[in-house]
Amino acid sequence: MDDPNRAARRIRSLLPVLIVVCALAQLGLVLGVTELVADSSSTSSNRSHSGAPQLPGQRSDSPAEQHANARRTAVSALLERRSAAFLSRDREAFASTLDPQAAAFRQTQVGVFDNLAEVPFAAWEYEIVTPDAFELAEARRTVLAAPTFTAHVDLLYRITGHDTVSVRVPQYLTFVLRSGAWFLASDTDGAVASLRTPVQMWDLGAVNVVQGTHSTVLGVGNRDELRAFAQDADKAVPAVSAVWGGEWPGRAVIMVPATQEQMARLLGAEPSKYAKIAAVTTGERGASADAAPADRVIVNPDAFRQLGDLERHVVMVHEITHVASRAFTRAWTPTWLSEGFADYVGYLDSGQTMRTAAPELRRDVKAGRIPTELPADVRFETTQEELPQAYEMGWLACRLIAERWGRDKLVELYRAVGTEPPPGVAAPDATSALASATVSVLGTSPDGFTKTWIDYLRTQAE
Repeated sequence: MDDPNRAARRIRSLLPVLIVVCALAQLGLVLGVTELVADSSSTSSNRSHSGAPQLPGQRSDSPAEQHANARRTAVSALLERRSAAFLSRDREAFASTLDPQAAAFRQTQVGVFDNLAEVPFAAWEYEIVTPDAFELAEARRTVLAAPTFTAHVDLLYRITGHDTVSVRVPQYLTFVLRSGAWFLASDTDGAVASLRTPVQMWDLGAVNVVQGTHSTVLGVGNRDELRAFAQDADKAVPAVSAVWGGEWPGRAVIMVPATQEQMARLLGAEPSKYAKIAAVTTGERGASADAAPADRVIVNPDAFRQLGDLERHVVMVHEITHVASRAFTRAWTPTWLSEGFADYVGYLDSGQTMRTAAPELRRDVKAGRIPTELPADVRFETTQEELPQAYEMGWLACRLIAERWGRDKLVELYRAVGTEPPPGVAAPDATSALASATVSVLGTSPDGFTKTWIDYLRTQAE
């Protein structure tokens, strides 16, 4: 993975190494969290109209401006009708918003409408972000043979029971004027300007929905397989709450594509990047449950099918730990702490030891290659040759804290590191945030803790 905001972790088993990725940063793709919406009750109509009311004495808009405003108003009305048709599940009304001369696009769009029949949406609306966002190629204008309008439009949606704030998905759309009415003609023309509408789950096929006690699973695969993921999540959520506490919603959205290739499409990457990726968690660092959409756990079904019950549990608990701790995971939170803590919760009560869950690090320690410091964030990049050791070091650091100072102190340390400074106070860097929390929570200095940790590694390696 090239994105430095994503981290990978190994799952120890007799099977090929599988990695779990946590993307606790704004991705701008897949889930489109490019800008969080505080209140999606405002409709697209009063968001998308540009300009303030004209005051007496002001100059009137030029004819070109009047034309642009009228065009934008008409397209906004089209998008409102499209939203209303979608939420009311009116297939005919939805189809009426599509270019009658774009047969293939109409078929695809109606297929997407059908694919979403089961998904419990609380909201679905559009906002025009940038009009005239890209130029159509000459050949494309010739094919359309009518006046056109291009725009960057955000789709905003919420899933019932999970999202208190809308997920934003950027779309790059082409509209065409036919017989005095505007229609949606394409969502792929922006590619000529490297503006691509990201793939969503419903672009991959009919989305099946399984509701668990603590989860909603959306997937295009076998429904029985989706039920298994719901069971995994329903077992994981209480395990996470037992450690983290109840200060999070206690629910998770699990997204299950049918294949590894589909997972890669959702994440806008090459499939080969996900050969050893078991799951990805998306969300916004430091965002509370009422200030951001719910995190999504996106799984690699091909990888999951290779896992036994224990490995599945470890993966799901790890991912949902990231969901629970999101509000206290900041840009300055050290990766060894965020990933080590998720591993600690995942491996808790599993009977795993350094020998079974950290064999690479144990081998290094036994050979005299003993770490002298906790791993820096750069060591968690998936291109690093010694990536497994980085995760193993983080896990054992968190396990040491839980054993020496207590599990509650580990949670307190995590929260202390991720506590937002008061208004007007600059955000800390990773070094100062960790140093302050180590002293206040553990009663020792960072150097003192590192020395204790090194001694712990030696002892555990025996």
